[in-house]
Amino acid sequence: MTGRLEDKVAIVTGGASGIGRAICQRFGSEGAKVAVADRNIVGAEETLAQMGANSDTAMAIDVNISNASQVERMVEQVVAQYGKVDILVNGAAILIRTPDLVDVDEIIWDLTMETNVKGVFLCCKYTIPAMIASGGGSIVNISSQSGLRGVGYSVPYAVSKAGVIHMTTVAAAQYTAQGVRVNCIAPGGVDTPQMRGSTASAEVFIDRNDSHPMGRVGTADEIANLVLWLASDEASYVSGSTYNIDGGAMALAR
Repeated sequence: MTGRLEDKVAIVTGGASGIGRAICQRFGSEGAKVAVADRNIVGAEETLAQMGANSDTAMAIDVNISNASQVERMVEQVVAQYGKVDILVNGAAILIRTPDLVDVDEIIWDLTMETNVKGVFLCCKYTIPAMIASGGGSIVNISSQSGLRGVGYSVPYAVSKAGVIHMTTVAAAQYTAQGVRVNCIAPGGVDTPQMRGSTASAEVFIDRNDSHPMGRVGTADEIANLVLWLASDEASYVSGSTYNIDGGAMALAR
């Protein structure tokens, strides 16, 4: 099946690598016009190149999502270029490994919250009015399994990702009636540059594969499949939901 996002316009934050890049590529292949938004503009341009995109089908935007004026300008650029915004994927986030709570530096806490929570808030704040103006849309927030059960290796990351889940619920309650569906996914382990970096060693990464019920962690393309469905009209009756996508890892942990 192709063309599932035909005539749709999407903003994907964190589109320069990993899951965000896979989402941009999948959206483009399904007919969407895609704004690849990231503070890593070189990576965003690489995503465009891999998509085989031109200015009629995709654009790269240099944006710090924790900066309100930059986010507002991002939305304005997309509307000016393509006339509307139908889809927002909040994928940009940072993960910094930390010691236990009492030893976490305040600057790491603030930096994580600024990006992972405030950034999602700002992107929703400035995109929702544009969606409503053009008849509605779909927002997909990317949380983490860490937001569902917590992780010991990063207190601020786990708390920030729990915040994304609750922001999804509140936003859905407020804007579903105005035609904006808001949902969330909570990936488990996924083979991305961020995950390989956060595990701190190749041996730990291999252990994550070996201990997984499927014998492997997920791929970015597998996550993009779920995001595509939530963004598309096939999920027209879905709003306010969080989907755990972890290959059965949390079920095994229980």
